[in-house]
Amino acid sequence: MKKITVVLLACFFCMTSAFAQKYGHVNSGDVMKAMPGVDSVEIKLMDFHKELQLLYENMFNEFQVKKDKFDKEAGTMSSSVRKLREDELISIQNRIREFELNVQDDVEEEKIKLITPFQDKIQNAINEVAKEHKYSYIFDTQILLYYDGGDDVTPLVKKKLGIK
Repeated sequence: MKKITVVLLACFFCMTSAFAQKYGHVNSGDVMKAMPGVDSVEIKLMDFHKELQLLYENMFNEFQVKKDKFDKEAGTMSSSVRKLREDELISIQNRIREFELNVQDDVEEEKIKLITPFQDKIQNAINEVAKEHKYSYIFDTQILLYYDGGDDVTPLVKKKLGIK
């Protein structure tokens, strides 16, 4: 009889604690857009992209100038000089292809580097709001497929970050 009572009490406490949990949700995208300084990330990314574009154009121009010179002088070159110049053109083409393949990764890395401090601030604010208001879970509405209920803590997070 004592065992049954203990089991029932344990079940009661588990059910009570499950019902006592508080759920909230936040739209981190809205918070991110409202953060001061986040607009500079887009400007810095555009500048970075322009820098990469300039490098690409310089490599392509180098290739084009050397190819035009090769085409113009090809008839008068010895076979060893022709082979040397062809190898040089192939090398430049390979550098251009490798650059094209890596440029998207470079842009993504730069974006992550620039946005991470903002994401960290948002996460810290969410953590503080959760502790202060005793939330067991806070979900991000940007990745939820469905939600109905819970408290929208977006205004609390914005307030914690000093955003109006």
